[in-house]
Amino acid sequence: MTQDDETMHAQHLSQEQDHFRWRQQHLEALATLRRAEAALMLHEACIVAHQAEIARHEEQIAHGTAHAAAVEAGDHARLAHDHAHGAEHHAGVMAAIAALAVHLDAGAGK
Repeated sequence: MTQDDETMHAQHLSQEQDHFRWRQQHLEALATLRRAEAALMLHEACIVAHQAEIARHEEQIAHGTAHAAAVEAGDHARLAHDHAHGAEHHAGVMAAIAALAVHLDAGAGK
């Protein structure tokens, strides 16, 4: 093999190793994105459940227990706590997605 062939061969091997590593990283990233998607869906489900509880509570306040079950002791505090925790989680996930979007937009030549 000539020196040029040796150099090209070494470059090819190095590039192939990069490709394997990148593909592994892509697959891991896709798995993480799926987890993020699942987390967003779960958060949406929590929001819907919280909205239902708020509506029940508002109905009970406005019309008494004839229209909606009475709020159990501690429910309001628990829901306020859950809402605050959900807000923190929401802010973190949205910040991460916004950072990813900036990176993707920059890579797309935008």
